[in-house]
Amino acid sequence: MSKKILIYLSILTGILLTLLTGYLILVYINLPNVRLLESWSPPQASVVYDYRDRYYGDIGVQKRYYVSIEEIPDKLIYAFVAAEDRNFFRHRGVDLSAILRALIANLRAGRVVQGGSTITQQLAKNLFLTRERTIGRKIREALLALKIERTFDKRKILELYLNQIYLGNGTYGVEAAARVYFGKSVRDLNLEEAALLAGLPKAPSRFNPFVNPELAETRRNYVLRRMLEEGYITREEYEVAVSKPVVVRQSNRFRLSDYVLDLVREYLAEKYEDIAFQGGLKIYLTVDRDLQSLAVRSLRKGLLRLARMNGIPFLPETEEEMAEYYRSQKTELREGKVYVARIVVRSEDKVEVELGGKRFTVETLGLPLSDREYVFVRAFRDFEGWRMELLPDLQGALVSLDVHTGAIRAVVGGYSYAYSPYNRAVRSKRQPGSAIKPVIYLAALLKGETQISSIDARPRTFYDPTTGQEWTPKNYGDEEYTVVTLREALAKSINTATVNLLDKLGFEIVLSVGDRVGLTNLKPYYSLALGTVEVTPLQLTSAYQVFANLGIRCRPYLIRKIVDGSGNVLEENVPQCERVLPPQETRVLVDMLRAVILEGTGRSARNLPRVVAGKTGTTDEYMDAWFIGFSPYIAAGVWVGYDIKKTLGDRMSGARAALPIWKDFMAVAAAKYPNDDFPLPEGTVVVPINPKDYVVADETCEGIDMVFVEGTQPKLTCSDIRGIFTP
Repeated sequence: MSKKILIYLSILTGILLTLLTGYLILVYINLPNVRLLESWSPPQASVVYDYRDRYYGDIGVQKRYYVSIEEIPDKLIYAFVAAEDRNFFRHRGVDLSAILRALIANLRAGRVVQGGSTITQQLAKNLFLTRERTIGRKIREALLALKIERTFDKRKILELYLNQIYLGNGTYGVEAAARVYFGKSVRDLNLEEAALLAGLPKAPSRFNPFVNPELAETRRNYVLRRMLEEGYITREEYEVAVSKPVVVRQSNRFRLSDYVLDLVREYLAEKYEDIAFQGGLKIYLTVDRDLQSLAVRSLRKGLLRLARMNGIPFLPETEEEMAEYYRSQKTELREGKVYVARIVVRSEDKVEVELGGKRFTVETLGLPLSDREYVFVRAFRDFEGWRMELLPDLQGALVSLDVHTGAIRAVVGGYSYAYSPYNRAVRSKRQPGSAIKPVIYLAALLKGETQISSIDARPRTFYDPTTGQEWTPKNYGDEEYTVVTLREALAKSINTATVNLLDKLGFEIVLSVGDRVGLTNLKPYYSLALGTVEVTPLQLTSAYQVFANLGIRCRPYLIRKIVDGSGNVLEENVPQCERVLPPQETRVLVDMLRAVILEGTGRSARNLPRVVAGKTGTTDEYMDAWFIGFSPYIAAGVWVGYDIKKTLGDRMSGARAALPIWKDFMAVAAAKYPNDDFPLPEGTVVVPINPKDYVVADETCEGIDMVFVEGTQPKLTCSDIRGIFTP
């Protein structure tokens, strides 16, 4: 009987072995062709450079830069081998001792604490297989590893693995990781840096040195110990390396601005749809990395200042910050105080929010809140008890252009890209208020007026076709004037004078000037004088570039050059400029905008260390605040407001809300260029004008230098009028 059992068992075993062998042969035959790896071209990042050819950022599906095994230092190779696969140079793709070792460790722990996959198996899994945890997949993985080892030598396998492995923070491969974590190429890594990278594959998020430097150091020291045990480093090298702290490239924790990279992505997707996200491109921008970083800081600083003035406790950089504040805030209700509330019920025009265990219904004000869980609300009390009003995001934008080329030097579309990626600098259309006025005053100069020509500033009533009603403009603070010069009217932003000037000139020439500077949507309404048209910050700043460049308009552009992975230049852009206005009258306007700084609404910028000019802009009820200005070399525009039309607060004018941000930016940006005045084109003259009588100043009176088109300057002097009026 026992003999029969043994025979049956032998037959059964033979059958099972035959079936298993057949199964393995069948699986092996149907495995992917590993020779495809010979021409494997992994997705790589497209690298973005600033206008000085400095690294700015990268875009693409995966942040990866392929490097050959010759470029990878031995210390990094040995670090990965020691950490991931100690027998790599001895096994043939599968390490039975490692599998047994992992099995024992997992049984002892009662859970999976160790894996037995070799580097080759990891490569096979990542390139050819799914991440499903089944016996069938593990079998295919092992057979693929054997097949890869029969096809390629160890160095090629390491090259493929080290370029493919995910190492956290969006990086794939050791070169991308070296750049992100240490700001250097993989070939320049030292021992402790190599060990840190080799420790990441086990758990990239957990051992992220930006987030958990202590855990990263512990893991790094483990890798160093393994390198010592395997004989890859000496005891002395080990002791020196483990004694060093983890030092990573801190600047990578905060990207300069993803608003710029988003513009590049959109451009590539639209123009190079087929190759845009295959990667491997080199994209050279006009953006100055330093000015971009400065623009981010200046805008944030200014918006935080305004938030404090409006009782907003903070401005969030991420949704997580809103959640954290929501949990930690004190919820005793006080009149006018701003809180963070959580949305619990949504409808088309209202949401129900929770604060301090109580629920309140608030109107959405037309804001898209589908992707928001937390919002700012302000508490108030009426006859029904405590109520809440939704407070939209306080936002801003900053754009900077090179005056002589139109090259975009900086563009920031909001307080935080992570919280709100909507790019207000290029997409948000808002009324410019008084920042539109230079168009009207330039039209007056083209009609033969001078900056000391007079205009009646007393209020008059006009018909407004947009409302079908009579309309009487008012001045800021209800100031009243009689007769003023064009220079004073622009410098002090006198609304009544500007509307009267528009009426005197007629719409045709004003709309023509608007067209020539790129403001093509101006309408023939008297309210145009107060900026009732809508423009983006980029459009308005581009119009001022024409003024700064004395009538030469340059198309704003962001991309200098794009080169593909083979070194072919896909496109190369140069400035596209044309004269659209005469330099003489435009130079007079620049002098008047200079008076805005010296004598008018922008006088808080008088202490800047460079010659600058510009104009404030404020809309009705202080909903939008602007300052657009320039030096002879660089222009910048700042807009501040809420994401919907809502007042910034009483007297939150362009001078108070936007100008401080512009000053903070231009104090550094303008100082990067020579300290020159605006050039005087042929056909213009500088004449000292007595500000009392508006005649030429001489030795008998004081004067202010003003620019005139030659032949239009006054002829009388202070001495002349004294002779006329003195008996």
